[in-house]
Amino acid sequence: MDYEQFFLDTQAHTTELNEKTAIQSKTVKKVEKCIAGGDMNSLPKLFAVLREAVRECEEALGLLEDLTAGFSGYEYMANGDFTAQMIECCEQLGVDVQGDFPVYEMFPCRVTINPEAQDVTFDRKHLPCLRPSKLIGDIKTELDKLSSVPFNAKLFAKELAAAYDLAIIKASRKKHCAENAPVYALDLYDFLTPMKRYKKDYTKHNFAYDLARLYSEELVALDDGRILRFDTARDMKKAVRILDRHGAEQLITTIRFSR
Repeated sequence: MDYEQFFLDTQAHTTELNEKTAIQSKTVKKVEKCIAGGDMNSLPKLFAVLREAVRECEEALGLLEDLTAGFSGYEYMANGDFTAQMIECCEQLGVDVQGDFPVYEMFPCRVTINPEAQDVTFDRKHLPCLRPSKLIGDIKTELDKLSSVPFNAKLFAKELAAAYDLAIIKASRKKHCAENAPVYALDLYDFLTPMKRYKKDYTKHNFAYDLARLYSEELVALDDGRILRFDTARDMKKAVRILDRHGAEQLITTIRFSR
């Protein structure tokens, strides 16, 4: 199944509907004008024009309904065609995509395909869109808007350092821990969002995106002289996946603040 083919097949019928409804609207106005002006002689011809436009409109509508009934949104999403075309659109528009059906990551956002509902969840937004090219075009626009939002690297580093210091204090209660010991990035996320409602407003995807923007900075130093350092590795369960300034994948495992 291919939505673009369905779209092309319906164009002639939607165009005819548009033309015939325009004729109907224009003719009704003429009828109103004739009745208001007392021109009874013109009415029979106008009625005939209007009746023919209605008939042709009904015919086009019937054909459009038949095409729509023959396209199963559920099957399109469930059988993999939608996903394959969605990924192809991502490649064409340069949108990073990772994952397996039905959940994908288009960094830093989560995209879930819902065959039963015949919609797509983009983070927490439900998008009733079965056209991959339109969906990815809209997502690309949202991602571009996100990247254009100003980012205060120093402020975020300061907040991250506060969470880091708390993590070091907590770890030191069990055994001695160096003040510049590495701490898992995901553990710092938990310190930044201690309550469930905070996690709802500031998701792990938001955190990953902020880390990515911070990672892209040349050098991040705190007022106390400490410098932020990232540790990256491959295939780590607790790693946070980001894209660097070049669009390359990096897996951040731990974070350190050292002098």
